[in-house]
Amino acid sequence: MDRIGDFLELNGWGGARQTQLQADFSSRRYVRLKKNSRTRAVLMISDNAQKPREFVAIANILRDMDISAPEIYAANLDDGLILMEDFGDENFGKMLDSGANASSIYRRGISVLSRLHSKFDRSVLPGAGLPVFNAELFASQVELFLDGYVPYAQNREATADEREEFHSIWFKALKPMEELPQTLLLRDYMPDNLMSLPSRKGWRDAGVLDFQDGGQGPLPYDIASLCEVVRRDSAADLLSDMIDEYLKQNPVMKKADLLRACTVLSAQRHARILGNVAGRSDKRVYLPRIWKHMISMLQDDSLRHVKNWFEERKLFP
Repeated sequence: MDRIGDFLELNGWGGARQTQLQADFSSRRYVRLKKNSRTRAVLMISDNAQKPREFVAIANILRDMDISAPEIYAANLDDGLILMEDFGDENFGKMLDSGANASSIYRRGISVLSRLHSKFDRSVLPGAGLPVFNAELFASQVELFLDGYVPYAQNREATADEREEFHSIWFKALKPMEELPQTLLLRDYMPDNLMSLPSRKGWRDAGVLDFQDGGQGPLPYDIASLCEVVRRDSAADLLSDMIDEYLKQNPVMKKADLLRACTVLSAQRHARILGNVAGRSDKRVYLPRIWKHMISMLQDDSLRHVKNWFEERKLFP
């Protein structure tokens, strides 16, 4: 049985022209569908491990807040098929790489987060089946560094004692994040997942994608995620200015507290990415940039035990 063909036929797209779209780190597949010069859609093809149900749930939550997530036209979640609105090809990452003003681009991303954080109703989460990003989950996720980077850099597996200590020091560093304002965390909120929609006004001019790994978590996480350095250097230099912009729109914390939280959460994020990137030869070109940023963040006193752990095991490049 042709599950994809049957799905498209059932939903009125059986005769559409299909064009494969390029994915990045994900193994999900995307196909652009065209009926004519004006009628387009995107078909996302995934499996249950790639969280199609979560994608639809979060898309609906975002759209209820008047945030530009794709409209879901049809879905067969058992088969991992989602037919959705096509936001085009112009993402913020491409604009940055083409020389667009970085500050202006990142401010557009900040406006979306301000809208999300000020309008989000936590009562919708229990029914959505989304995870809670607490210290335990964050500390478990950062162990990807042990799985990927340690074997790459030292040609050995991390020991059980190393794993226990690594988890413990990260848990202690991340535990204070549970006391911060909690919201819908999108997790992979970065320029390459934000589409430019210039015909829309205000925060709506940024189309949000790739949020299926989201859940409930600390408000600063997506600000730190927006300013990650995996793909380009300029983002970290703009973090302080973006925090200023965010607090103008949504003054929920003191700047010093927000900046420190972004530093801790960004360190967790980049340590996890180091593990992911080290395990993929085609992505290792990013390692020097990520390490430069990691070393800078680990100077913060909140992360001194993490820094010591890296130093003791000679893991710095």
